[in-house]
This record gives sequence, structure tokens and C-alpha cells, in this order.
Amino acid sequence: MRTGRGSLWLTAAGSVLLFVGILAGMVNHEVLDGPRFAAHVDELRRDPAVANTVGQAITGRLLEADPDLVAVRPLVESAASSLVASPAFGPLVQASARKLHQAFTDENPDQVAFRLTDVGAVLAAVLPTISPQAAAKVPAGLDVTLAQIGQRSFADRTLRLTRIVGTLAWLLPGLAILAFAAGLGLSRDRLRATVRTGWAVAVAGTGVGVVALIGAVVASSTDDATLRGALVSAAWREFGRPLWWAATIMIGAGGLLVAVFAGRVRRLDLAAELRRGWSLLTRRPDRRWAQGARGAAFAFVGFGALLRPGLVFGVLGGLTGVLLLIVGAGEVSAAAGSRPLRVRAGSGLSRWVEVVMAGAALALVAGLVAVHAAPATQQVSAQVSDTTACNGHVELCARPYNDVAFPATHNGMSAADEPGWFLPEQPTGPIGQLDAGIRALLIDTWYGQSTQSPGSVATAPGSYASALAKAESLYGPDVVASALRLRNALTPTPTGPIRPYLCHGLCEIGATDWAPVMVQMRAWLDAHPREVVTLFIEDSVSPADTAAVFQQAGLLPYVHTQQPGQPWPTLGEMIDSGRRVVVLMERHGGGSDYPWLLQGFDWVQDTSYTNPTVADLSCTLNRGSASHPLFLVNNWLSNFRSLVTDARTVNAYDTLSPYLSRCRQERGHIPNYVAVNYFNEGELFRAVDHLNGLP
Repeated sequence: MRTGRGSLWLTAAGSVLLFVGILAGMVNHEVLDGPRFAAHVDELRRDPAVANTVGQAITGRLLEADPDLVAVRPLVESAASSLVASPAFGPLVQASARKLHQAFTDENPDQVAFRLTDVGAVLAAVLPTISPQAAAKVPAGLDVTLAQIGQRSFADRTLRLTRIVGTLAWLLPGLAILAFAAGLGLSRDRLRATVRTGWAVAVAGTGVGVVALIGAVVASSTDDATLRGALVSAAWREFGRPLWWAATIMIGAGGLLVAVFAGRVRRLDLAAELRRGWSLLTRRPDRRWAQGARGAAFAFVGFGALLRPGLVFGVLGGLTGVLLLIVGAGEVSAAAGSRPLRVRAGSGLSRWVEVVMAGAALALVAGLVAVHAAPATQQVSAQVSDTTACNGHVELCARPYNDVAFPATHNGMSAADEPGWFLPEQPTGPIGQLDAGIRALLIDTWYGQSTQSPGSVATAPGSYASALAKAESLYGPDVVASALRLRNALTPTPTGPIRPYLCHGLCEIGATDWAPVMVQMRAWLDAHPREVVTLFIEDSVSPADTAAVFQQAGLLPYVHTQQPGQPWPTLGEMIDSGRRVVVLMERHGGGSDYPWLLQGFDWVQDTSYTNPTVADLSCTLNRGSASHPLFLVNNWLSNFRSLVTDARTVNAYDTLSPYLSRCRQERGHIPNYVAVNYFNEGELFRAVDHLNGLP
């Protein structure tokens, strides 16, 4: 008797330990993991209610800077709210979220503030299409503090909490497994103990579901017209979703164990049991307290269905799905041991089904625990990287800039994952390329105008003739004509002011607003303080307007000015000085007004960029002089109907690495910029590491 009671208590303890351990694991995985936390926060700002309230906060901050803008407040507020929900705002939010998370998890005496910096620069790039008057008055340094929390005592408490939660995330589930195992070992009836363990897992999952339900009810009752209410409501939807999944997995896994082994304890007809359960719900109980409890439960569910029908019916639908899963598993298990199959319960086939289903249940729980108990990454990868490294490698710090090879992208603005780009030459945009490890971007700038058709940009009239000629020379007249027919079918009418865009010739066949991208780059550089980045710009935008884009984005403190005749600094020196962005202009340098806009082919020598086949890839000098200190290798094929497969061919290590070695030998200079199409195809990074002599 004592043995049976001890087994029961151990199983119950295991259920409690598993319940608390899963909750700790969810916090560890979803909140304490730095990159995941930043991604969650970035998702929050896309919520319409959050975007509206943050837009109002930005507008309020702007009115503090210039009260006269109250005259156009509705326009500014609308633009700010749209901006918050747009991709351009993502890097600002993620950079702020990383700093907030770092303050929570590091010993930091300062206050914890969730501040959005560089808001003014982004607004200044967007507002001209709506209100030029407001755009002219936006301070470039405008920032908005959305939250400010505590002092050092808060950071100390959260630091201790993260360590405790991280430990509990793996310790408690481990203790739960030991408790379940001990309960099975002490029990005289292992089958009943196994069924009891299944119920314990399902009860723990039900507890997680109750927590999720309570959180959802609380979040749904907040006023999302306020910033706090909107954030709470959206945060619970974002962070609470994994709780529902965890509850479903645990209830399903426990139910599988019950369904598979209950029939071995006694004859069990699951369909009959469900009918009996339904009759208990529909038939009035004999005892008054049971009648009162049933009535209260019905009233609670009915009241919830009236106030939050989506939530209540969603929970009921989830429970129905779990029940059907359990019934189905029980039917399969019963079929495996039924007389028509001439297999006795407990015989080979039945045992095989039981083992598979029990294994599936245990694998579900074990996988859930393993994912959420993994040590949390406290910050994003760039922040936890070696603080003595330069562009990811300590070995590169002492090397002059012109003695380092950088992975580069050709037409880095033309992204397959961004809308409106015909014949894209990269899988993602500039920031995605930087995240992937690209450190030199070849981009084209042109003047364009937004149109009344969303996502459609028109080339500015003064640039159209030259843009059309360039596009036809690159793609051919037929391809350009086809693309323009598709665009013209939308009858786009230019409505916005003329401003710089990233276009490959004609903005009609692909365009990205340039200023927001540079703001994103500023945020990326802030988050990656040990990286040197190069922009090689084929410029149809004037040096003055190019400089204005850099200034609005807050990038001027980052740009490097190389003096003619002087040796290039090392990567380490550039990083220490903060001047770690090199800007090369293909057509027009900045002269004495903007000396950091380097005249590209006064510094660079390159290879041919019109190569139909692999055999045509040559190391022969194309532009620039053989004495110039920087060397660009153009490694792509000029076949626009097979861009991806061509990239897969020429970026393959066995093709690219020998080609780079040949050019290095023939030209007597390391290829500094290895420019490719579709950098994700082949092994560009491995080939560049080989050039740099890295393992």
C-alpha cells in the first residue's frame, strides 16, 4: 500500500515539476534568448494597434520639437503610424530591443530604456510625399523613449532571474522525468502506473493551457487605444502563442499514453467513454453542489463566448482536436489487438503499435523540453562575437584595408524577396546581405518618383532617357518592353517628389527608396561595431544629394576619407576610429566638398562584367589602372534568363577559388571585392576566406 501511495505521489510531483519546468523553458526560449526576443519585439510593432499608438507617440515628440506642426498633425500621425508598420522601421526597433535585452541580462548600472533612435531621419525620408512642410521641420536627431524602467536594482533582479530561469528550464523537467521513472519503478502495477503517468503529463499540459487562457483573457481586456494596452495585448499574442502549442503537445502526448495503455488495464471502449462523458454534461446531476458547479461552468463559458467568442471557440476547437487525436490513437491501438486481425492484445503487432505510439508521445515531450531548455543566446551573434575580431577574424585586424578580400554583391539592391523587382540578382536586400556576411555592396542610384499605384516607382523625367538606354543595353529591348507593359498596365502616375532611389536603370522595373535603407544600415552598424563595410555606388544621383542621404541617416560619423598617396589604414585602425564605411562612386566623386565620396576608378581596377560563359571569365584589366590599390573581380555571367543557375555554377568553390587565385597571380594584387550574383548559391564565403589565408 505504501509502495502504491509513494508511486502516486511521485507521479503527481512529476506533473507539477513538468508544469513549472515547461513554463520556465518557455521564458528561457522566448524571452531570455536575445535574437528571438528582438524578433518578437519587431513583430509587435507590425500590430495595427501598436503601430497607431507608437505613431501617436512619435507625433507627440515631433510636436514638442515644433508645436506649429499641429496644423498638419493628422497627416504626420498617419505617416508615422504607416512608417512604424513598414519594413523601414524594423532595424530601429530591433536595435532598441537588443539594447533593452542586453540591459536586462547584463550587469548594468544605468536605467533600462526602450528608446527608438534615428526616428527623425526615417520620417524626413518619408514625409515629403505627404507634407513637405512637415518634412522640412523634422529634427534629424529625433528619438522617442517608449519606456524607462528602474535603476541598477532592476537590472540586478533581472540578471539573477535569468540565471535562475535558465537553470530551472532544464533542471525541473529532468527532475520530473526522474519522478515519473521512480513512480513506475515503485508501482506494483506498471501498466496502471504508465496510464497514470500519461494523465500526469496531460494534467501538466492542461495547467500550461490554463496559464495561456488566463493571459489571453487579461490581454484581451486591456485598452489597446493606449500604448501600454496595445503593447500588452500584442505581446501576449506574440509570446503567448508558444504556450498554446506547448499545452497542445503535452495534452496530446499524455493522451496518447492513456489511449494506448488504458485498454491493457481493462477493456476500454473510448467511444463509449466519450458518450458517457457527454451524457454527464447534458444530464442534470443528482447532487445540488454538482448542479451548481455545472451551471456555473456553463455560465462562465457562455459569458466568455459572448465577450470573446474567438478565444472561447478557439480553445474548444483545440480541445476537440486533442480528443480526436486521442480517440484515433486508441482506435488504432485497439485495431492492432482485435480478433478480426487475429492478433491478441499484447501480441507482436499490438506491442509494436504500443511501442511506436508510446515512443511518439515521449518524443513529443522530450523534443518540447529540449528546445526550450537549451541555453539562451543572450545577444545577437554580432554582439557575442569576439570583441577583438575585425570582420569576424582577429587575423584581419592588422591588415591594411587594401590587403583584405571582402565578399561583395553585384546589384545589391535588386532583391528577389522584395516586391516589384524584375530580374533580381540577389536573394535578399542590403541589410539581409550584411546579416549573411556580405561586406561590400555594389548598388545603383537613380532619381525616381512614387506613383499612385502602391509599390510602383517612376523614373524621374530628367533621367528616363539614360535609364531606358542602360536597361535596354543590359537586358535587351524585348525584356525591357515586356516589363514596361506590365508596369504601364497599372497606369502609374507620378505623384511624389523626385528623390533618390535604388534602381537598376529604370525604376519602373525595380526600385527601393534609398534613404530608409541607409537608416537601416546605420542601425546595423550600431549593432555590429567590429565590421568594416564598403559601398560601391553606380551613381546617377548627384554627390550633393548622395551626401544628404548619408547625413539624414546619421552615417557621416562612420565614413572614411582616404587621402591620395597615403597608405590605407588597417581594419583595426578603422574600427577604433569609428570610420569604417568606405564609399566609392563610379561616375562622380565628391571632390573637395565631399572628399569621403571617393572617385571609384581612381582607386579601383576591375575585370570584365559582360561574360556569357564560364570560359569568358577573364582577369584582363577592364576599368581603372593596374597601379590602383583596390581590385574588383566581377564574377557573374550576363545571362538574365538563368541568373540563379549561372550563379550556382560560377560561385561553386571549385570554379570561383581557382579563378580568384589566377587573377591574384596575373594582376599581382589580392582581389579586394569578390562581386557575385545570388551570393547564397555556391561557396563565396569559403573562397574569400581562402583568399585571406583563413582556415
